[in-house]
Amino acid sequence: MSQQTTPAQRRGFYERHRQEETYPEIAQRAGVSKECVRYWCRRQRDGGSTQTMYPHEPRGWLSEFDARVRYGILRLRLEHPHWGPGRIRANLKKRPSLQGLRLPSDASIGRYLHQWPCFRRQTRPKLPLVRPHQPTVVHQCWQIDFKVGIALQDGSQVDLHTVRDPVGEACLEAKLYPTQIVNTRTVRVALEHVRTTLRVCFARWHTLPDEVQTDGESTLVTSRRDDFPTVFTLWLTGLGIAHRVIRPGTPTDNAEVERGHRTLNDYAIIGNEDKPLPQLQTILDQAVDELAFELPSRAHGCQGKPPVEAHPELVQPRRPFQPEHELALFDLHRVDAFLATFTWRRKVGKTGQICLGGHHHYYTVGRAYAQRDVLIRFDPLDRHFVFYDPAASGQELGRRPARGLAVEDLTDLVTSPDGLLPQQLPLPFPLLERGKLLMSK
Repeated sequence: MSQQTTPAQRRGFYERHRQEETYPEIAQRAGVSKECVRYWCRRQRDGGSTQTMYPHEPRGWLSEFDARVRYGILRLRLEHPHWGPGRIRANLKKRPSLQGLRLPSDASIGRYLHQWPCFRRQTRPKLPLVRPHQPTVVHQCWQIDFKVGIALQDGSQVDLHTVRDPVGEACLEAKLYPTQIVNTRTVRVALEHVRTTLRVCFARWHTLPDEVQTDGESTLVTSRRDDFPTVFTLWLTGLGIAHRVIRPGTPTDNAEVERGHRTLNDYAIIGNEDKPLPQLQTILDQAVDELAFELPSRAHGCQGKPPVEAHPELVQPRRPFQPEHELALFDLHRVDAFLATFTWRRKVGKTGQICLGGHHHYYTVGRAYAQRDVLIRFDPLDRHFVFYDPAASGQELGRRPARGLAVEDLTDLVTSPDGLLPQQLPLPFPLLERGKLLMSK
């Protein structure tokens, strides 16, 4: 029979667990199962006593039942190692030798068998879930995600954009936008809104990250590998930021920002649905400020401190940024080098045209190639698309100047011949000022 624990041992289990010792570690030292330790720890955590609900008699489990019943249970389990208590009890009822005898419940049969280690279910060690990309330093990778269709009291809906640094364990920015509905169809995310959120975040923390990670939102990510990159991807590329996309159907790759949605929604939005959007955004800004600088965080690396106090690197720009310098930082050569790595295959239309990089960007290769496949590459030297015939050993069919790839097209900012125009209004950023004050202490 397995070792029975005493009330003193059970109290010891709970004390060691409160000192951050794990259930398996406690069980190994005490010589009992992990399930036993977990049961008594959780029971005491919830205010229960250390007295057992099932008093053990000296004679052991099922001692009040006929010995033939106990023998039948053991025999059936030995003959059928994968049978559970319910299946065993059902077969006990069919045995002529046990007719008229009282049978134990499924739970009692399970406890009776559990006293022998050979009958216990073998627990398989859980493999740690390793995501394909794990940043290691603050401001290396920012996660951005969107919660759409949050209902307000006046009947309108808003979308919440949240940016989070998984290493710095802090919410960096949160913005609200009216939900866009076109032809009764909800448009999930607007490119200009995503770009605005990131620009405000760049300016608030005075830095550019190395990477921005998103889900497969259709306005941000192409649906097929041979599609032309989105404007969002090319904009980030020009700023020297890699666009990472999580695995399809795996929101846990963006677990930190997904959890941040819930935190911000609970902390700032719920209870304030009656406020107009500008006032609600002010409340949200204050929440981001408090969560980063004032409130103790339960995140593992923060150890009960506010994120900026636990990770002072948050207020140290990794790649310095000022809003008015965005055009100077945007490098079109990065975009050209990125596009030069692609090869696209397209079918020529009936009129001899090919669409590439959006519905308004058509290129003519001639009616002679109608309904035939051609290969397309980008030449960064003269910024032309080059068309090839795959059936003729890659014979060049023609070259056409690329459209929609100017700085203005990719940044949605206007360049000035006399210098850079202001890109957005100068905004006060109390978060960074508070961070500098914190660092000086």
